[in-house]
Amino acid sequence: MKWPWKKRTLSFEEAAKFNWELDTNAELRQKLDELAKQYKSLSEKEYRKKLLLLFRENGLVIDSNQLDMLLLLRHKTDQMLLTQEKNHDEETR
Repeated sequence: MKWPWKKRTLSFEEAAKFNWELDTNAELRQKLDELAKQYKSLSEKEYRKKLLLLFRENGLVIDSNQLDMLLLLRHKTDQMLLTQEKNHDEETR
């Protein structure tokens, strides 16, 4: 049974789709860039609402908490990859 007050967890597939769309969907990237330019004229609530709508239009039905988690996961993954790349570069010198 699904309890309405329980947070829905993200599946691996959802996280992978989120990253795939951010990395490969040129139309989404363009719309995200346009939204970023509006950042100063929007409240945080309006900005996040529009951001979630953009993802929803591209098949990613997520809520605000899930967005935070996906962005944090993406940020940490990027940090790990950059650290690995830096270590590899230092080893090959």
